[in-house]
Amino acid sequence: MKRNILIIIAGLITCQLVHGQPSYSERKLRDKTLNEGITYIHQGEYELAASRVNRCLELDSTFAPAWLLRGQILIEWGVLKDARTDFHKAQHFDPALGEAYFYEGYTLFGTDTTGEDRKLFDQAISNGFQRPWSYYYRALTEIRDGMDDLAMDDLVRAIELKSDFALAYHERAGIKRRGGDLQGSHFDYQQAITFDPSFALAYNNRGSVKILMGDYMGAIEDYSKALELNPELVIALNNRGYARYFTEDKEGALLDLNAAITSGTNLASAKLNKASLLAKQGQMIPALQLLDETLQEHPDEALLYLNRGLVRELTGDLVGACEDWHQAIALGAEEARDFINECDR
Repeated sequence: MKRNILIIIAGLITCQLVHGQPSYSERKLRDKTLNEGITYIHQGEYELAASRVNRCLELDSTFAPAWLLRGQILIEWGVLKDARTDFHKAQHFDPALGEAYFYEGYTLFGTDTTGEDRKLFDQAISNGFQRPWSYYYRALTEIRDGMDDLAMDDLVRAIELKSDFALAYHERAGIKRRGGDLQGSHFDYQQAITFDPSFALAYNNRGSVKILMGDYMGAIEDYSKALELNPELVIALNNRGYARYFTEDKEGALLDLNAAITSGTNLASAKLNKASLLAKQGQMIPALQLLDETLQEHPDEALLYLNRGLVRELTGDLVGACEDWHQAIALGAEEARDFINECDR
């Protein structure tokens, strides 16, 4: 998983007299060593930075900022398990160090299914580490766990703290889209693009909002821009093919959908859309064959059963259609209920 974050380095460490700690001169050397590590990080010299941090810990193994900094370096190297251990050490020696809780949550984000990452982001914020990234990552865990209202509050706060936070606008746009606020969603995707003109996924998602607003040509322009910025964004090929279908550009739609299908990503939606296009053109047998093939690869995709049911009905196979619609409902496609009445005839 690509991680959208930069190491947050505090300002240079200054000596503080603390009872039971090393002498003033020892702490001065310790802090000087850590500051050298921070300087190397700013220069991108992580090996040198690590050597200075390790030396700092040799001088004072209870120094929480050093454990924190070494954990951040380990994140940069992708050694997340060891980084988490270092953040635990930082918390042990300074339980009020909010940044250590944030970074431990960050090491779990994307793999945690228990909500532990969100608890750590909560603790970071409670301990005063109230940075834009703190609220942003907590919002991502809330979105993941179906808590859009809480996520909206956190994204608003993140944007208040960082007015050009493209990623936060992007996630807020998604919440607004799910809530039916298409104008608000369009605005936030536009903000994301304004602050990051290379944000290919924001163009793709703004295109999807334009489709919902009936602006198919505008959607095609956005999908094309997304592909210009990131030719490997296969979902944009699928979506542009879908939009082209509604502008009567059947040939262009088929080209895009075929390109998405042959991309190697095994994108079910591209095959679903191509099957729908074939059925609209009266090519029922190829459409059924494609849906059968795709269901073998994606047996839990409700919309595949829904659409195969529709094609089966059109070919006179009402029994098969009803079987598919019941399976679609079982998998969560409630719209299939609109067709179940056909099964009672």
